[in-house]
Amino acid sequence: MTHSSDLAGDTPFAIPRRADTRPADRRGGRFISRSRLALSAVYWFVWLSVSRRAGGHTGIQREFDELIMGALRLVIAASVLMGLIATFQVAYQLQSWGAESIAIRTIAWFGARELGPVAVALLIVARNAASIAGELASMRANAEIDALRVMGLDPVKYLVAPKLGALLLALPALTVVADGLIALGGWLGSRIFLGFSTSFFVEQFRIAFELRDLVVGLGKSVIFALIIALVAADEGLNVEGRVAAIGAATTRAVVYSVILVLVADTVVNAVFYFIPGLV
Repeated sequence: MTHSSDLAGDTPFAIPRRADTRPADRRGGRFISRSRLALSAVYWFVWLSVSRRAGGHTGIQREFDELIMGALRLVIAASVLMGLIATFQVAYQLQSWGAESIAIRTIAWFGARELGPVAVALLIVARNAASIAGELASMRANAEIDALRVMGLDPVKYLVAPKLGALLLALPALTVVADGLIALGGWLGSRIFLGFSTSFFVEQFRIAFELRDLVVGLGKSVIFALIIALVAADEGLNVEGRVAAIGAATTRAVVYSVILVLVADTVVNAVFYFIPGLV
């Protein structure tokens, strides 16, 4: 006979079983629900990362491979184009003062701090937030989530934590790729259309770029990964138990993720603006 203590043994943060069939916003507020989900997901991500059990890393690796392979082409195309666009826009604004070369310096630091991490985050939101929310919402509507809990398996451990781990690994990696390709786009724009030599581009780029710019961008990408994973998972897990609600959940996941990514970016930028020399 299975005891009630066995069913809760796989869950680090006790989740009431009787209330699972009701949406989270009726069970004490969405903030509490998302905070509890965040704690549980981070706990299980760390557990899966350090666990020596067979297959402990399999879920994270599978999600990571799918995410990287699916998003890499989007990041490559978008990053080169953003480098070109930024170069043209800045050079055009400075053309009257004969300071088009400042466009290269702008690409060097602004690409690493802002364009790279934000662009990658928005591309991942567009590609993955809806799929994460849709997958979990479908499982919720078909009572698969409840079935996992009845078997004593924590859905956060087996469904959410691997996706969170994959995003925490993939977004910084894709951000580094995006930074390099934005610089490549800036070089193409300055070389072909502005007429600057490669040596001049490299010199101006080295003057403006610092390692802390890359560190700030990577820090942002980690924050964005947390936001995307937790918002999408929360919308999927807390959808009402009917198929018609799946579409609304995926839409909310994308909209809320975009808004919160931009809010987080604004907050980080404000911190560095009002505390000069922080990084």
